[in-house]
Amino acid sequence: MEIYFDNAATTPLSPRAGKAYIETASSFPGNPSSVHRLGQKAKEEMERRRSHMAALLGVEERNLIFTSGATESIALFFSSLLWMEKGTIVVSRIEHEAVSSWLPYLKKLGWNIVKLRAKGGFVSPEELSAALTPDTKVVAVMAVNNVVGAIEPIESLVKCVREYEKANGRRILFFSDSVQALGKTGLDLKGSGIDGASFSAHKINGPRGVGLLYAKNPEIIRPIASAGGQEKGRRGGTENLPGIAAFDEALSEWMETREEDEKRISHYNFLLRDGLGKLGIEILSPLESTPYILSVVAPLPSEVFTRMLMDKGFCVSSGSACSNNAKGKSEGILEAMGIPNQKAKKAIRISMGRNTTEEEVIRLLEAFGELIDG
Repeated sequence: MEIYFDNAATTPLSPRAGKAYIETASSFPGNPSSVHRLGQKAKEEMERRRSHMAALLGVEERNLIFTSGATESIALFFSSLLWMEKGTIVVSRIEHEAVSSWLPYLKKLGWNIVKLRAKGGFVSPEELSAALTPDTKVVAVMAVNNVVGAIEPIESLVKCVREYEKANGRRILFFSDSVQALGKTGLDLKGSGIDGASFSAHKINGPRGVGLLYAKNPEIIRPIASAGGQEKGRRGGTENLPGIAAFDEALSEWMETREEDEKRISHYNFLLRDGLGKLGIEILSPLESTPYILSVVAPLPSEVFTRMLMDKGFCVSSGSACSNNAKGKSEGILEAMGIPNQKAKKAIRISMGRNTTEEEVIRLLEAFGELIDG
């Protein structure tokens, strides 16, 4: 039986979320855009779910746009820039490919791109302040890094931007890909002052194929395809109501037990850091990271060592699962953090979830020991 330590890539669907999906699909067969009674019941259920999720996240219903996942949420935000006057985008060098893949395209269209270092995994407020110019239109820094788990100082970074705004008199949008932060940190969308954020249900034991875009000002969001004008004209296409219901339940589960889960996972994280350290394994994840993600330097190239662990029944990742389809992306992120290439090529990401147990952690440590000693 395989033991799963790749929760940062995706998480297993929780029974509660799965039940909500099936019940919603059965109970609300109508299209939320239809004017007949079944369609209107489906729309009422969708808006009820939106209202509940907005309450969980401390925002208004109008701020949430349902999507097919974080990649589409990010695309909605960045494609909306095409309607704006061109300027400068300041972005961290450790962004997820869903963000960084937009940069060459925007640059080709005339946008100026400034990339910030992230020494040790963190974007410096001082470096961000120094990078801001009168034509800066957008700043993008992820909330939690998906490779090493570093928790970025978002509130301090936003404060730098807002202070510059006051002096310059021009609005700057702050976007934060928050996929790895949802349900795992004290995420405060309204209090942080960010303008946009992206989320995926499958990172918190919800179904794949459904996500959220948070937009402080929804009016700035232009659709990729208007289609049938759903989501108030901002995201065309029939809404995935069963997926939305399951996402709501999954988020509720995480929020209900967030503090006790974080305490438990933090204990497992300590066990791994301590046990792997005694085996001579170098830890890449800084202490100021989410406890759910731990990246380490394996004794062999990451592709080799992950297969060796797989042979022992453990599922871990060589960097980011998304980056496994684009060679070198995780290595590039690690190098941007100041990690030498020879170590980056041996990086392995261990990521835990709500279902992870202490016994599984101990068995993983034993497997590391056996492979190193053997």
